[in-house]
Amino acid sequence: MNVKIDITSNTPFYQQLTQQLLLAIATGNLQYGDQLPSIRDLAGQTNLNLHTVHKSYKELQKKGVITIKPRSKAFLINENATKTQNANLLQIAMKLEQIIIEAYVLGIGEQQLKQLFQEGLRKYYTER
Repeated sequence: MNVKIDITSNTPFYQQLTQQLLLAIATGNLQYGDQLPSIRDLAGQTNLNLHTVHKSYKELQKKGVITIKPRSKAFLINENATKTQNANLLQIAMKLEQIIIEAYVLGIGEQQLKQLFQEGLRKYYTER
C-alpha cells in the first residue's frame, strides 16, 4: 500500500491517512473484502505512531467502511453490508452543504459548482 503523509500539512496525520484509504477504495486500489495491513505494519510503512494509525482505522470503522477483529487485521466491509448508510448519507449531505455555502460566499456560480461536482462524479463513479 502506497500512503504518503505530508508532514508540512495542517491536516492531522490520522485524517490524511483516513482520506488516502478512502481514496484507495474509491479508485479501486482497495476492494471490499480486502484485508488491510495490521496497525503495526501500516505504522511501520508510513512512519506513523501506532495510535495515529489506530485512530484512522477507528474513523473508518465509525463510517462503516471497515471492521476490525481483535488480535487480527482490519477488513473492508462489503459495500452492501453497512448498517450506518443513513448516518453516512447525513454526514455527506452536511459536508456538501458546507461546500455549497462556501462556494456561494466565494462567488462561485451554480453552473461552475455543478460542473465541478460532475467532474468529481465522473472521476470516481466509473465502471470498475
